[in-house]
Formats: sequence, structure tokens, C-alpha cells
Amino acid sequence: MPSISTISFSPFERHHLLLCELDDTMFIVDCGWPTEDYSNVQAADSKARTAKDTVANPRDALSSINWARVDFVLISNYEQMTLLPYITEYTEFAGPVYATEPTKAYGRCVLEEGLQTIGRSGNSLSDAHVGTSSSAGAEGRRALQMPYTQQDIVASMERITDVRHNEIITPVPFVRVYTRSSGYCIGGANWTVEYKNHRTAFISTSTLATCLHPQEWDSSVLSEAQAVVFCDAADPAEQEENDAGAAPPNVHISQKINQLCSTATAALKQRNRVLLIGEPYGVTQDILQLVAENVISLNLPLPQFVIVSPIAERTLQYGNIMGEWLCATKQALLYLPEYPFVDKDLRQKGHLHFVRSLSQLATRNIPQGTWFVIASPRDSATINHFVRQWQQDASQCSSADMAGGTGTSRFSVLIHDDDVARAQAIVNQISVGNEVTYVPVSQRMTYGNIEQVLANAVRAQHVLVPSFIRARLPAAAVSRFEFGLLEYSYLQATVIDLDTDRHLPLSIQREMTQQMKRDGKQHAIVSGKLSLSAGEIRLMRDDSSNDTSDNVGEGGLKNEPTPSNTRLQLSAADQGAAYNASAVPAHYNLASWTPQRLASELSDVGLNAVVIDGGPRSGGPATGLVQVSVAGGTATIRMHRGWEVDCTSVSTQWAVLDALRQVLKSV
Repeated sequence: MPSISTISFSPFERHHLLLCELDDTMFIVDCGWPTEDYSNVQAADSKARTAKDTVANPRDALSSINWARVDFVLISNYEQMTLLPYITEYTEFAGPVYATEPTKAYGRCVLEEGLQTIGRSGNSLSDAHVGTSSSAGAEGRRALQMPYTQQDIVASMERITDVRHNEIITPVPFVRVYTRSSGYCIGGANWTVEYKNHRTAFISTSTLATCLHPQEWDSSVLSEAQAVVFCDAADPAEQEENDAGAAPPNVHISQKINQLCSTATAALKQRNRVLLIGEPYGVTQDILQLVAENVISLNLPLPQFVIVSPIAERTLQYGNIMGEWLCATKQALLYLPEYPFVDKDLRQKGHLHFVRSLSQLATRNIPQGTWFVIASPRDSATINHFVRQWQQDASQCSSADMAGGTGTSRFSVLIHDDDVARAQAIVNQISVGNEVTYVPVSQRMTYGNIEQVLANAVRAQHVLVPSFIRARLPAAAVSRFEFGLLEYSYLQATVIDLDTDRHLPLSIQREMTQQMKRDGKQHAIVSGKLSLSAGEIRLMRDDSSNDTSDNVGEGGLKNEPTPSNTRLQLSAADQGAAYNASAVPAHYNLASWTPQRLASELSDVGLNAVVIDGGPRSGGPATGLVQVSVAGGTATIRMHRGWEVDCTSVSTQWAVLDALRQVLKSV
């Protein structure tokens, strides 16, 4: 019986690193780790901190993994590859790494930016991988010293094998891996690992929103999976009060972005300056696009868009040249031909400037006028510089200048980061009061979204979620799930048997009684439960409640012992009378079915069913056999003292089970 073991090695909610073992195959899904932490915000998981309240040490966590046994690594998006250079260059891991082309390109940018930002921060660390508090301006902030160099980043990128959405790869024999779009970012992927006809889906950071520029969420990742593993979800603290999950993702995210853009446009209309704190990719691209379009539509003077980042120029260009990874609306622009984003037009007009650092800003000759500055939330030096400079300009601005609206008296700071802890630390750091507008744009799935997408997990036997997600799912929603809902936590091993029983309640009593009443037939109230065991379905009578010493069932046949968890229990009762099993026979008689009738009924519901000769079985009477052919295998239904179904694959089980349910409901 195949099984899959999953261990989470990251104690953080937004980042994940899962070690998975599938029989003799071991692989890693994502290797994310935060590059910073904030001491003034309590960690979601207490295990993430040591007794001295320091950032958890990734080297200690990874040292317990036998990297020589790890066969391959799957990377879902650029946020989940922080530790990849360390894994490829400083461990015994020698296998391939799989990621989409945009994930590889953006991931390299993110790693290099983090390395340069921490290098500029001037932190002197006695330990190679745990940071201490930085300067007084960033008090309370701790940075993780990257345990690798620029050369390690370049070498790790060469280990990555590019994959495309919907491509099938075979990293090791007998294991197939599928990739599907997660909708979260350009190139964001979810993974399905198939082994012995059993599929396990790994749902990394995902979104159902279709109003952003990345390719949309692909729900097929869930439809064929027998086991589903969720990696993360949006923290309720990131949502407005009473708003989490209440609005559809498109409406919710569009409202947030429009609110930010309206604030920026209003400030630019008054010739005020704007500082947008956000990564130079992701939602920032949508905000930049919308602000520029609003300014042009209102016939306002275009501001000077200044982006301070060592990677901004590359990331914006990637958005233009990777059109095939964009949403359908952006892809349509490529056939005009048009660039899907506004940055090319702004550069041609001389209103878009890329500055790698503050030192380079001092040497650049940027035209006078209103400035719209974009700075990374990790770059505290740049944020502090502009806030300090603009506050000084405001204090020196005369009354005449303020009345004339020259743009030197006021400014606005916009923050859209959905990392509430980081955003709060930035607000506390810059302390500019009412000039800060914080509107978190949370793209990730909410818990309501998880309930929604699980409706598509029609073949799921098990769903595995982090403990923080399980604690936040409503109890009423959990009770509606037909599959087993499991949870995992930091350094906890969770084993899933992929062939375990799947119990499907069959509402025979209500549906059959109502149908027979409508037909005017005599009927008995029948109750039961249909259970599916791996490779076999049994529909057996159980007359143990009214059994005699001979255990003789209906038709004079002695009942076979009923396997546990694989039986249909039947009971009968008079209409409106108390149960009296000795007086009332069961009207639901499996022996009354003939192979021809069953084959005809199964054919009516769309299956290819034929009657074959089974011959005598164990010296008894001839056994009626019905053979069913479906996509992916065959099934043989043996009609003797009950129905016994042997299937050649798990996918055949589901098809036969659904057909039998339809047949029984229509009786």
C-alpha cells in the first residue's frame, strides 16, 4: 500500500518547506524562509522563536535532513526559494530542481535583492545566519543573514530545470509530476505528484482573483487528486474586520487597489509627492499601471516615477517579455502588438527612472516636478531618506508656498504589503502620522476560498492543512467534508495511506422511500451506508439483528461474513410502525438483480457494461459476472450472495462507485 509522509521544516505561516517521502522517493516542496522578523509582533507559531526571542535558525532545521536521499526539489514561486542556494551549494543534495521560467527569473532577482539589502544594512553578525537588531531607525527589526553568496545564487540557478504549466515531468522512475497555475504571481505553480495511479496535490500560495496580471488559477490541480496538501492561506489579521472571505476575490482586491490608486491620484492632483512602499513586482505593477492611467485620463501632469531598487528594471522587463505567463487580458495585448504594461511608454516619455541605490540617486539628474517614488519594504534606508527629506521640506515650506501648492509642503506614504507585521514595523519606523495610508492587498486564499475550492476535490480521500488553517476553519464547514481532514505542524511527521478506505454515506432511506411513494408501490424504509475499500466494493445484507442460529438470509442462502468497513447494512420497518425484524422482510433484495439487468442499468448511466460467464465458484452455483470498462481500467462485478466488485485501478473505483450510486438511487 503506497503512503506519503510530509514534514514541515518551516515554522512560519507565509513560508514553507515540506519534506515528502513517497515509498522510496524523497522530495522537497518549496524552500521558503523569511529574511526578516519583527520582535514587536508575536510569532504565529511559538516554535519559530528560541528562548531569547531570536529568528529561527534555518541551518539547524535543515541539518536533520539526509540530503543525499532527496531526489528532487519543486519550487512553486519566487517567494519560496530563499534557502535554495544553501541547499544546492552547502548540502549533499545532488538532484534536479524544477520551477517555471518566471519563477527562476524573479526568484533570482529576489535572492539578489535580499543579499544586497542585508549587505547594505551594515549589520555585523557574530553568527553566520542569525541577525541582531539593526540601527536605531529600524529598532525592533531583525534580519536573517543569507547563508550564501552571489556566486552561490548563480550556481543554484543553473541547477533549475524550467517547466511549463500543464507540462508532465518524470524526475525519477514511476513518479510523474504535473504543474498547474496557482494564479498568485507570474509563473506561480501548484504541483501534483503521481505515484502508482495515486495523485497528491500540493497547493502552494494561490489566489482565485482574476483581476491581476498573472495567469489565472487552474482548478484541475484538485479534480483528480486523492490527497491534497495545503501550504498556506491568508491570515485573518490581513483582512479588514468582518470582511475576510465575505467578498469575492476580484471585488475585494479591486477595491483595495482602487483605494490606493485614488489616494495617490488625489495627492498628485494637489502636486504632492507620493512614496509607495512595495516590491517592484507583483501588485506594485498593477498599482503603477492604474495610477499612470488615472493621471493621463484626468489630464494631469505626469509625475516622475522613480523606482529605487537594484532589480526593478529587470523585473518590470520580465513582465513585458513573459507575455505567455500573463492573464488572458494581458496576453491579448501582445497580438496587437502592444506591451501589456505601461512602463515602456513611461520610459519613452522620460517619466520612469530606475535607481539602484541612494548613492546612485545622488548622481542622477532627474527632472523637477512631482515625484512618485517606489521603494522596497526591505530597504529601510531609502524609506527613511525620503520621509526625512520630505518632512524637512515641509517644515521649511513658507505659507506662500503652501498656498501656491508648489508640492513641497505635503506628501503621502502608501503601503500595500499584506505582511501585517512588516507593515506595522514600517509605520512605527517612519512615524509620519496621518500621511501614511495602509491598505493591505491580500491576494492569497482566505479560509472561505479553501472551503470553496475543496468542493472541486471530488476524488479526495485526505486533505492535509497546517494547524493554523485547521484552527480557523469553521466547524460547520469541516463537518460537511466527506474526506478526512488532517493537520500538520512544525517538525511533525504526517503519514497518509493513499489506499485507505473512503466512506461515502448513501441516503437510501429518504430517496428510495420518496420515489416508491410517488410510484404508488409497497415499500419498506431502508437505511444503510455504502463503504468503499481499496480495490473492492461490497454491498452485503446484514441480518445479524434477526439472525437465527443457522444465519439464513433471504432466499435460503447463508450469508457470508461481512468484511469490516466494506458493507451495506440493511434493515426494514413497517410504514409508521415500530421496527420488528422478525415480522417484516426486507424488500431491498440484491438477489433479485440479474446480470443482464445490472449491465443494462450501468449502460444507461454511461458505462460500457457487458455480461460474461463466470462459471461455478468454489463448487457452488454459477456466478453472474458483469464486466465494466472505463477510462483507466476495468472492473468485474461478481453477483453471488451480494455484489463484489474488483477494480484494476483507483480511478476505476470512483467511476464504478458513482455509477452504482446512481443505479441504486433510481430503483
